[in-house]
Amino acid sequence: MQADPTPDINNTKSKVGLIARSTLIISAGWGASIVVGLLRQRIIAGQFGTSAVLDAFTAGNVVPELIYTMLSGGALGFAFIPVYKERLEKVGNASDLFSKVINWIFLITLFLSLLAFVFAPFLVTSNWGVGALFPAEVQELTIDLMRVLLLSTIIFSVSSILTSTLYAHEHFITPALLPSLYSAGIIFGALVFAPAWGIFGIAWGAVLGSLLHLLIQIPALIHYKVKWRPMLSFDPFVRKVAILMLPRIIDLLMARASINWLNATLSSRLGEGRLAALDFAYRLMNMPWTLIGTAIGIAVFPTMAAMAAQKDVDAQRKAFSGSLRAILTLAIPAAAALILFGEPIIRILFEGGEFTADSTQLVYYALRFYTLALISQSMLEVVVRAFSAQQDTYTPLYISIFTTMINIGLAIWFTRPIEQGGISHGGPAFANGLAVLIEASIGMLILSIRWKGVDIKRILIDLSKALLATAVMALAVILLGKVLPASDLIQLVVGGGIGLLIYFVVVYFLGIKDVVNIPLAMIRRKTK
Repeated sequence: MQADPTPDINNTKSKVGLIARSTLIISAGWGASIVVGLLRQRIIAGQFGTSAVLDAFTAGNVVPELIYTMLSGGALGFAFIPVYKERLEKVGNASDLFSKVINWIFLITLFLSLLAFVFAPFLVTSNWGVGALFPAEVQELTIDLMRVLLLSTIIFSVSSILTSTLYAHEHFITPALLPSLYSAGIIFGALVFAPAWGIFGIAWGAVLGSLLHLLIQIPALIHYKVKWRPMLSFDPFVRKVAILMLPRIIDLLMARASINWLNATLSSRLGEGRLAALDFAYRLMNMPWTLIGTAIGIAVFPTMAAMAAQKDVDAQRKAFSGSLRAILTLAIPAAAALILFGEPIIRILFEGGEFTADSTQLVYYALRFYTLALISQSMLEVVVRAFSAQQDTYTPLYISIFTTMINIGLAIWFTRPIEQGGISHGGPAFANGLAVLIEASIGMLILSIRWKGVDIKRILIDLSKALLATAVMALAVILLGKVLPASDLIQLVVGGGIGLLIYFVVVYFLGIKDVVNIPLAMIRRKTK
């Protein structure tokens, strides 16, 4: 007798709804964080513009952020969530694993932060240091700022594990608030500390923000009965997390070093304000990347991990294909919008005070080169999580080793003065976009071989439709720009609003209805 397919269909529908709701929660929270983040950047821009002291702050944050990203950021989440979720489903509570991991990560982060504190002068002033060719006084400022910012790294080493634990419980509301709280701490530092302490007010604001990031998560952990204990044994489950983390640590070390570190050391050779401008441009690009790629990736990851544990390849394939198609359908027009409206956006958001018209041009120049990275980085969010859901963190590492070498070579080649045939501070942005596109494509190829397909035909069809709709949108915006008043706000609100409406209408009639109904196309109903 044939089995009734209805339970499977209903189960799949419930997963669709769960992922969609989770993505909307994450996107809403991060949407709020974007508003707060823009306010933060507006305050910083008005106080410091694209000056040498902001160059120093940006460079001083490279090493603290690198330590965080390697240990308690992306590496830990990718390794910890599948193992924690596996323990949770088998025994109902995983507080012992939580405690052991949090204790180990804190001690390792503390040790590395102390090393960075001691060797900060070398990390800044050496030939390939983060402030290699800064003037001597800017190098000294960078060293002092780095030492302050290392405190936030130590706090984040604990806070990020709390976040990963809440994600494993499929709790997304509290984590969605965290970026806003971190930005609020920096805003407080800018308004209260900075008038007396200068750029150090921003650094101490970041420390305050990281503390808020930690404290708000504790009530949610209590709700899920997650308890911390002073345990430090290296049991098989902790060892499994460590084994899964190791390749991701190396991967992120290379990726961050080839982006943040390389951005700093290469930009320090181009003159004052280039590194600060590159950082402003990155943050603008990071907003749609976070709302689209990261939000969808985080929302789908627990479900993909559960599917992988059940060895349901068909469901993994559908989840991957739907997520990637949704990302492409949203990221491509977002990238076009940054090119079309980047300059008025920068003027409206940042220009004024110490942020001059020249600062606007420096930031917009870099932003145009970051648009490719918006698309490729958003794609990579789902590709890497597809491997991590299978508890395979080594394959992405091998791919990343290859593409990091490409990234470094391209960045060095492109990041030369324009008169020498380079593209100045647009070089690191463009190099990263190209390298990550290659990385995501290789990962997709391997997944396709492993799963016997990733629904590539539907992906390419939706990609073509998104490109066509984006072209129609861009043409309409350009024509509207010729007849609308020259006001930046009118161009952005009216031109952008009509352009967005045109895009969604075109993709709807081209058959990509999911992007209109809900902001992602996830798992399609299983074939009966």
